[in-house]
Amino acid sequence: MRKLTWLLIALTILWSGGWFWGSSKVREGIDQWFAAQTAQGYIAQNAGFSVLGYPNRLDVTFDAPKFADPSTGFGWEGQFLQVFTMTWKPWHIIAALPPQQTIRTPDQDIGITATSLRASARALPQMILPLDEAILEGTTIEATSTQGWTLALGSLLLAIRADHTGTNAYDVALTGTDLEPDKAFLAALSPDAGLPSRIASLRADLKAQLTAPLDRTAADTNPRLTGLAVNEVAVTWGDLTVFAKGKIEPDADGYAAGKIDIAVTNWQRLVPILVAAGVVKPEVAPTVSNMLKAMAEQNGSPFVLEMPLTLASGRMSLGPLPLGPAPLMTPVTN
Repeated sequence: MRKLTWLLIALTILWSGGWFWGSSKVREGIDQWFAAQTAQGYIAQNAGFSVLGYPNRLDVTFDAPKFADPSTGFGWEGQFLQVFTMTWKPWHIIAALPPQQTIRTPDQDIGITATSLRASARALPQMILPLDEAILEGTTIEATSTQGWTLALGSLLLAIRADHTGTNAYDVALTGTDLEPDKAFLAALSPDAGLPSRIASLRADLKAQLTAPLDRTAADTNPRLTGLAVNEVAVTWGDLTVFAKGKIEPDADGYAAGKIDIAVTNWQRLVPILVAAGVVKPEVAPTVSNMLKAMAEQNGSPFVLEMPLTLASGRMSLGPLPLGPAPLMTPVTN
């Protein structure tokens, strides 16, 4: 019995020593990382941090963290940031994000508030730590931009998973519920549209192809999007439903090119949305409605409209309707 007791004491001492050694290395690594980012011209600041979680975890809490890239104008800051990991599984981390945070972009700042917002990332236990899965989830999320627009979500789930059957391929899944569009947009939406103020659900199933893997070398390899397969995008807004499927990839100038087939049930609700979004002028709305009606009847159903979203030569159009410039998928480097 005494031998067993001494064995337990010895194991406890060894485990405790390992934890305190590991926590000291974590502190040292954090200080070195922040110093390295500053030396490279990035903004990486915090008002202090702590490392807790003895005996099985390493829990790091940063006070008032702030990260930014002055060369691009992008950045993030919040009240705090907590990062948790198990001592025996350091390649799997969980982060708790603050209820208030700010995302900075070159042309606007976006304030985010949320009741709960968490993220996790799991890499494969290899030297370069290739990403296996990353998840972001939250509830009661509101976004407010300095440009004046707002957006609210009842719940959000975003997941990225490595597709090990392909090279640099990742499955992306997005689910959102109770989405409230910008208030100015809702105010411009005609009451005749017959749509509720919130979009019941938004679901997307995508596959992204990148130029390089997402791993610890990503900052140097700068992975860029070379293809995006839209396996499914489904939106339910009142009795209006939208389903989309297709594939796009960047053209020689980096603009999205390809075709996405779209099916809209109760398409009549779509015209007031296009008017409120500024895509269609109010005076031509009846003409557009008649044209869409004729297209739906050609497809065999007066309530279901099928038409392609075409992206080509830097422009995009929805069926015969021009929508403007196509999004830039990836910058072209000469």
